[in-house]
Amino acid sequence: MIQTKFQEIIGTKHPIIQAGMGPYATTKLCIAVAKEGGLGLISTIGMAGPDVNFIPEKDRKLDFGVGGTPKNVLKQTIRYVYEKLKDYPEAKFGVNIPIAKEFTMVSKQFMKAVIEIFEETPEVKNQLNVMVTSAGDPLPWAIDAREKGSKRSFLEVKKELPSVIWCQVCPNVRGAKRAERSGVDIIIASGREGGAHCAWRDTSSMVLLPEVVRTVNLPVVGAGGFADGASLAAALALGAIGIQMGTRFIATQEGDFEQMWKEQLVKATEFDTIVGRGIFGPMRFLINPASLEVVDETIKGASDLYRGKPCPSTDEIRILEERGFRKLVDEDENKSLMNAGVVTGRIHSIPTVHDLIQSIMTEAEEIILNLPNKVKKVENVIIE
Repeated sequence: MIQTKFQEIIGTKHPIIQAGMGPYATTKLCIAVAKEGGLGLISTIGMAGPDVNFIPEKDRKLDFGVGGTPKNVLKQTIRYVYEKLKDYPEAKFGVNIPIAKEFTMVSKQFMKAVIEIFEETPEVKNQLNVMVTSAGDPLPWAIDAREKGSKRSFLEVKKELPSVIWCQVCPNVRGAKRAERSGVDIIIASGREGGAHCAWRDTSSMVLLPEVVRTVNLPVVGAGGFADGASLAAALALGAIGIQMGTRFIATQEGDFEQMWKEQLVKATEFDTIVGRGIFGPMRFLINPASLEVVDETIKGASDLYRGKPCPSTDEIRILEERGFRKLVDEDENKSLMNAGVVTGRIHSIPTVHDLIQSIMTEAEEIILNLPNKVKKVENVIIE
């Protein structure tokens, strides 16, 4: 069995993270992944309120009612996940919290929710042991920046959560360096081929991952383009301790996603994704009339997006995104916005989470063990 520093730090059976994928719920998926020995993550963006929650509450497909403030919705969700996992003491799960500037106040509520859960239900600490931050700069969260209006730094919060591993998703080397300065425990290096929110500049995982490993003195997890045992083996060869997968986990039987969306991922090729301006930056979608409309609106006033430079969103883009995400519940393949990474071209089935994880680990182990047989040793030849 493959053992890396990932299992040592996080305590899971396998070195695999199920990515947070807002504004959608990943509650059932989180439970399924945790039961199978991976790290399941609760997505939080959809809990933020009417301005961000594009998916109606009645369609979140949960077995319990949720409501109230973002903090209380997350607390209820954490309790629900814990109840489903408490008979699986080895199962581990975490929470994904976006820290984009537009999300600051809600991010603080989510962090407070975790603190309060630990105070109110201490036994949750045994299984909720990871917080993943993403879609923003972690450094302002790690310093006492009262002059910037911050009442509490993340490191101060982290002192109250000593058992929690802090992971930061980074789309470039500069971000990884800032994350290291911030005091994170693990870097998740995410190449631009990943689905949903991606980097401004077009840096692939094959380039980003080994350079982040070389640059920082922290454990690194690879994200963006990972879907099977071959890509896990490749990530380990590039210096990572594990992988994070988003798109591949959408196309599973337990995934909290529409069947139409899963089937579109199986049909799509590596050519069938496109990037437009998203909520917190660029966003990668499956190509269809709805996503092309977002791209057309993006191009109108944001040509710098394709020069690798940040550009603002617009009300028109926001309206198109809200409409497209809401159409998911109607399973309208032309009017729905479906996030997906380029790796959709390597997805050919909708397995159970159990079968997916087992196949990844078996394939990765076989590849690693057979590598010596594929490399021919050539004796030094002296030519006179």
